[in-house]
Amino acid sequence: MAKRMIEPGQRYRDVRCGMFGRSAHCEWIVEAVGADGLGVPHARLAKVVDLTERKTLAVGVLGDRSQFEKV
Repeated sequence: MAKRMIEPGQRYRDVRCGMFGRSAHCEWIVEAVGADGLGVPHARLAKVVDLTERKTLAVGVLGDRSQFEKV
């Protein structure tokens, strides 16, 4: 199975958020992709409805279809 490429500008939706309906509050934009000190790739995300709300996730978590889906 090929891994999905994660790049700045892409949007992802947290599949656990809004289980009873889709919401923009669950969507995130990839701002940057980089590696930590151990070489593990991470993605910095900003919430679509509030770009000041950010989080950083391991790329493996963002690529896990049981947790996030590409919008």
